[in-house]
Amino acid sequence: MYFPGALALLLLPDVAAADSAWATKVAPAVVRAEKEHTTEAFLEAFDIAWRADDWGAGLKLAQAARQLRPDDRRLDGCVVRSLWRAGRLAEAEAHAARLSDESSDPVVLSALITLRLARMETGPALRAARRLEQLNPKAAGEWFFVLAAKLTANETKSLAGLVRRVQKLCDPKNGYPETIAGEEFEGFPEFLEAAGPERLNQISSHGSCDMPVIGLINLPGVDVMINGHGPYRMVLDTGGSIALSLDAEAAQEAGVKTLAKTSVRGVSGKDEAGHALVEEVRIGSITCKRVMTRVFDVRKSTAFAADGIIGTGIFLDGRMTMDFEHGKLTVSASSQESGPGTPVELRLISDAKMVTPVTVHGQPAVAILDSGADVVALSTSKLRALFPDKDPKTFSALAAGVGSEAGPEISMMPGFDLVIGGRTYRKISGLGLDVLDNVLGPFIGVQSDALVGMPVFRDMRRFTVDFARCRMWFEWMEEK
Repeated sequence: MYFPGALALLLLPDVAAADSAWATKVAPAVVRAEKEHTTEAFLEAFDIAWRADDWGAGLKLAQAARQLRPDDRRLDGCVVRSLWRAGRLAEAEAHAARLSDESSDPVVLSALITLRLARMETGPALRAARRLEQLNPKAAGEWFFVLAAKLTANETKSLAGLVRRVQKLCDPKNGYPETIAGEEFEGFPEFLEAAGPERLNQISSHGSCDMPVIGLINLPGVDVMINGHGPYRMVLDTGGSIALSLDAEAAQEAGVKTLAKTSVRGVSGKDEAGHALVEEVRIGSITCKRVMTRVFDVRKSTAFAADGIIGTGIFLDGRMTMDFEHGKLTVSASSQESGPGTPVELRLISDAKMVTPVTVHGQPAVAILDSGADVVALSTSKLRALFPDKDPKTFSALAAGVGSEAGPEISMMPGFDLVIGGRTYRKISGLGLDVLDNVLGPFIGVQSDALVGMPVFRDMRRFTVDFARCRMWFEWMEEK
């Protein structure tokens, strides 16, 4: 089976499984915390569950701590972090009201950074990051959040040295999140040094362009000029990243030089890639300067239908409207004015992944909005939880991706209902993807219950995101 959600996983690090030494410690630690009810027992159990990336155990501990030790402020950071990792975003944000920027607890400060960046509250996130930096934490995992805040704020002047420091501290034996750090930072300090301190991903002129559907892969595309060369046909991917992905041959034609070596992880493995900087990207009358770019065999990864992928996170300073009814992309300045249609809750997580709360079969869930996937699917764990008495059919998918390893595991179950942005879909899909549990969830730090792609986007007239203000609107077409 060809996997139509292949683009969803490009540019992710090769996520290693948590060290089994941590995984085997989780259950005894949880039992002890629930039996003894002490702060020390809970803190130890939270730490072990986090390092094992056992978000289910973390959620269980958070619920127990809130019930058994509701006034214990020493557990607040761990409670918020665990709720967020489990996808309980609203609960995490509500509990975070108890956290303070003046804390000396790295877990508290990292949780504040995470939640604030998800709402594009860059100033407050930097405030917590500077406090965390002053504490000079010893663990690489705590420095990740300082890096995230500075990169989002485009404070890149001293970032290369900080990345190298984190790389030296990283040890997969420490468990999550250091298990994913190796490839995530590969070549990045060299890229930052070569690129220089000037702001990255600048929108130098707002405008619009045609947005036709790309044949074969059935995804929205745009024609792009790279440093005056082209045009190159590229997928417009809301599930992409804060970078442009450019085919290696196209990069050579356009004179784009690799500044540092890295690798990419596709749905079927990993392959060599390069960090690069494109000085000018023109998409119709839209112009971006100094765009972060990864160069690899994109044409192969898109079944030779596209020359590149535009991660919509490159528009992070502005507002983007994808007009599916008329096939048009518009990028404008961020504004306090409401967009067209229904306001929908949004969190921008990790590398500008668009995450929104949805309802799946009557249960609350978290969905990633991905125009680079022609599929609607659930995580395997969510699908099994919804249909515990059903025996799913599972098989490996073939994908147009990099590398040569096995593709993702697909599960088939009865169709599930989905409510998103005020619209209800009955039996929209019965597809389950293990990569939502094993790759996307650990990478973005939030359990990803659903991947919502083009089958839903096609029902919209317009989809608008104001990145800088973390606001989103769906303008639906009339239901048939």
